[in-house]
Amino acid sequence: MKEKTITLEINNQKYKVVIHEFTAHEATVSVNNQKYRVYLKDLGIEQVSDIKPVSAAVQPTITPVSVATTPPTLHRPKAIVEASAIVAPLPGLIQNIRVKVGDQVKAGQHVLTMEAMKMENEIQSNRDGVVQDIKVKIGDSVNEGDVLITLG
Repeated sequence: MKEKTITLEINNQKYKVVIHEFTAHEATVSVNNQKYRVYLKDLGIEQVSDIKPVSAAVQPTITPVSVATTPPTLHRPKAIVEASAIVAPLPGLIQNIRVKVGDQVKAGQHVLTMEAMKMENEIQSNRDGVVQDIKVKIGDSVNEGDVLITLG
């Protein structure tokens, strides 16, 4: 392993730690230029014990720190919108609406234009149908996933 230098802050005290060697059971490290051989009982983050100095110089006080482990946040998709809704694919500003309530539309037909990231995006119908409701007006700001048009 290539030497790795890190800085740890424990109780507002900074420690320069250099990891010289590292195996599954022990590591050779320097803490503030003092060399130690550290024996690892568990490779988990919770605890590292049996720290033994290589020389008899003054040892820094090392206080075990409990690391709170929180479960990862899982991505949960938004509720599935009824297939008859045309939704905003990304946040943006409505520039132009090309249909009105009662219009017949085909799948892939350009129904409105929105500006996002300084670019105009043509929003298309996802299926054939009749426009039942238009949920936005020109100038509206929308977020990703917002319902723009409902088809019947």
